[in-house]
Parts: sequence; structure tokens; C-alpha cells
Amino acid sequence: MVLKNYLLTLRNVYTKSVTRLYPEEIMELPDAFRGQQHLDMDKCVGCGICSQVCPNKVIEIVKCGKWYPQFDNGHCLFCGLCIDFCPNGALSMTKHFELCSWDRQGTIYRPDQISVPNKAELEGRTGGYTK
Repeated sequence: MVLKNYLLTLRNVYTKSVTRLYPEEIMELPDAFRGQQHLDMDKCVGCGICSQVCPNKVIEIVKCGKWYPQFDNGHCLFCGLCIDFCPNGALSMTKHFELCSWDRQGTIYRPDQISVPNKAELEGRTGGYTK
């Protein structure tokens, strides 16, 4: 048993490491990756279909000039049903995945926050980490 473990250790010492240096090196995400939602306010009519099909009741329609969806990403499954059922194609998914917050209110995204491209997409990075 000891010899078997020793041989396994020796065999794996010289293999390539699989550890990723996450903040410095963000891996390429697939095209089908579902990250934070993006709202095109010009296309949105405020119909509320997205909030009705959401299984976790994450979306609330709020008044921000007109009626727009507000997302509580603390409970979001990122299932994409809201995007699939949007009649005008106003909602889409981005590759932004760093959505953590120190408090509960930080996970709620108002319509004006999800309608502008985030800084990560403008810089060409997928994760949003900036130094």
C-alpha cells in the first residue's frame, strides 16, 4: 500500500499543473456561458413577461423613467428563461461573472446598472477583474 502511494506520487510530480492563476489569468469562457444579464432599454416595453417566467421570482418590474426589470442576482439561477421569453429581445446574457457583494443590497441590479456595458466588457476581459 505504501509503495503504491509512493509510485503514484512520483508519477504525478512531473505532470503539468492544472491550477489556474485566477485574478491574473482569466480562462476563456464558452459562447454559451450565462453571466450577468444585459438590458437594452430601447427595446424593452416593460411587459413583465420576464418576471412572470422567472422560477425564483428574481425579476421585479420597477419604474425607472418607464417600467423596466430589476434583477436580484443573489437568487438568480442564470437559467436564461427571461431572455428566451422576452418578446422584443431586450434581455441578453453577458460573460460577466464576478457578481459578489459585501451586503445583500449589492446583489440587486437596477435597470440603469444592467443597461450599460460593464467595465469588464469595455476592457475586453470576461471576468471584470481590474488591477
